[in-house]
Amino acid sequence: MEIMRLLEEFENVVEESPRIPMTGKVIINEDTLYNFVDGFRAMLPETVRESEWILREKERILLQAEKEADTIVDTAKSKLERIAGESEIVKVAKIQGEEIVSNARDVSREITKGALSYADEVMARLQEQLEKTMLVVNQGRQEIRVNFRDKNIDE
Repeated sequence: MEIMRLLEEFENVVEESPRIPMTGKVIINEDTLYNFVDGFRAMLPETVRESEWILREKERILLQAEKEADTIVDTAKSKLERIAGESEIVKVAKIQGEEIVSNARDVSREITKGALSYADEVMARLQEQLEKTMLVVNQGRQEIRVNFRDKNIDE
């Protein structure tokens, strides 16, 4: 894009411009600065037009997708009506059976996932408690050893 090239040129001018010591400021020729501003202004309307075109195109594509989705739904409905007319009870029962099996599998996966997650949480809490208990036990043993050594040395 042309605006990106202009931005890069402007960035190069800023980077190559002399700096005022100890201020972090740069000195840019006023004419150079205004030339870049004019260039940006000149390109801005084109960029705005491109953006508006992109937005209109997006809306058009969304409307087209919506129409296609409606067509697909209508086609599916008509196929469903045709299937229902052929052997309604068997077909519906088969579809419902497949949905039930599919739902049961989904529920089973979710229950298994939940159970594993719960078990992991319980095990993590248990591990944390055991680690705290082990720390107390180790400290208690250490105190016993210290007391044992202190009493056995002089007695």
